[in-house]
Amino acid sequence: MTESRRFVVDPRQVVHETIDGETILIALETGVYYSLSGTGPEIWNLAVAGWPEQALVSEMGGRGPDGADATRRLLDELVAEGLVTEAAPNGHGDLPAAGSSEPFEAPVLKKYTDMEYFLQLDPIHEVEAAGWPHERQDGQSDKTQVA
Repeated sequence: MTESRRFVVDPRQVVHETIDGETILIALETGVYYSLSGTGPEIWNLAVAGWPEQALVSEMGGRGPDGADATRRLLDELVAEGLVTEAAPNGHGDLPAAGSSEPFEAPVLKKYTDMEYFLQLDPIHEVEAAGWPHERQDGQSDKTQVA
């Protein structure tokens, strides 16, 4: 029997936050952002907490007739979009408990590209080795003076 896939998020590539039952994900390199709804936020949180794919499929499959297939599709979509990568197997260990036992509601991953330009302009991601913010060594201001 082969080990079930596990997933990790590279925080240098993807940031995420779950607020009021919706998970927002931002791919920092591309500026594309995503919204996860339905049972998607719970699947996301369990996946990035270390749950193997088969445990997720079994958990969600027990909540509704389409749960197993929809969970597999969502995980495949998250990998295809580069939001998670497959982790090296690390044994089973203790897994965090599932967040709820609510009935299964199909997960929905929506992709938004309307902010790519603005998210890629973020100056914080283009910093020198000293980090940001930092004081200039030459004592000069970043602003040009008008005479």
